[in-house]
Amino acid sequence: MTTADDIFDRSANNIRRLGLKEIPFTESPIALNSETLRCVFTGREGELEKAFNQFQSRDRRRILVYGRIGIGKSAFLLEVLSVLRRKRPKMLTAYISLPSDLDLATTALIAVAREMPDDDWALRQLHQMGIPTTKPMKERTTEASATMGFGAKLSEKDLPMTKAQYATVSLETLLERASEKYPEGVVIAIDDLDKQNPSVVRQMMHDAQGILKGRAWFLLTGHPTGITGDLLTSERGLFDLQLELKELDRETTYRMLINYLNTARIDNECKDLQDPRSVLPFVPEAARRFCQVSLGKPRLFNRLGNTVLSRAAELQEQLITQTVLEECLKVAAPTLLQRAALNVQEERVRILLQQRGSLSDDTITMADLEPLGFRSFVDIVPILERLEEADLAHQLDRGDAKVFAPIPLPPADDEVLPE
Repeated sequence: MTTADDIFDRSANNIRRLGLKEIPFTESPIALNSETLRCVFTGREGELEKAFNQFQSRDRRRILVYGRIGIGKSAFLLEVLSVLRRKRPKMLTAYISLPSDLDLATTALIAVAREMPDDDWALRQLHQMGIPTTKPMKERTTEASATMGFGAKLSEKDLPMTKAQYATVSLETLLERASEKYPEGVVIAIDDLDKQNPSVVRQMMHDAQGILKGRAWFLLTGHPTGITGDLLTSERGLFDLQLELKELDRETTYRMLINYLNTARIDNECKDLQDPRSVLPFVPEAARRFCQVSLGKPRLFNRLGNTVLSRAAELQEQLITQTVLEECLKVAAPTLLQRAALNVQEERVRILLQQRGSLSDDTITMADLEPLGFRSFVDIVPILERLEEADLAHQLDRGDAKVFAPIPLPPADDEVLPE
């Protein structure tokens, strides 16, 4: 009788058959202090140089990192902070993803306070907002003794939890306290600006101009459309550097594949691009094909990598040849589609994209639009961007024109291709 333990062991052995101790690909940003981040981050040398140049000045600078969805903005931010932690030990670096219901000052306050676990005033700010701290926060009061006119006793009670009413002032105070311990300054990285409502973030940025030009360095990330597009035009003076991240080239993607695999391979740390062992369990031809399909997009690269290795393990393969890779990629599109949970209209647009091969304002016709209930290409762009967010489509580089194409994945065995 097969037990659950037997199944687990078989699953682990299938991965080890590929020469790996685990599947190394991950969609989530790798932890800031993780050695893995240092090992897998690849490329972006020019962008890193531009960013680090800003830290050679005495003035506090503001950097906007922007790029399409899944292009690796979070990983870039974490790499910058990771290097600063190693090179500037007397500098405080803080990272946070922008919450949906907080202003920029409160978000920055939380990020910095979390990095000051030994500062009671910083912990008090977190506690009052209901954020767990490393130690319980108590409020001390003095009560006169009932029996001794000159006596008194101390009592403690939990501090109340309240919303920060003067976040800007509290942040300024916290930055003053931080400067005593971190004379090289404070860097606040706020990620995912593009995941919030554009009108809300636009007002938020307007309200936060004072703190952005204050005591700390700020790094923000966003998408080149929506709010970030506005910031690139109407708020040019707010940022000292506007840094665009684009897709990685094939050679860089190939090196990234080697780096990821090296963090999980058993008894094989080959990194020589010319040595076939460097991409095991892929054979070089399959590795190049995998890099081609991932389109230089780090998130798609990780999603496909996870799917391919999982499927190869299920098939109990030892090598991922081109034939095995194509078989593994057949489950990628259905997996992405299932995760996307498209509504009926979005699915109809996806099918149209598959039929046409690409969609743009120049190629789409009224015959295409009318069955979908649209009158122009502009109306359909938000759905195409939704498909891009789900890694079911990607934008081609055509200058100012928006051109979308499907991800070049093979169809599943049971999929009926649209005519």
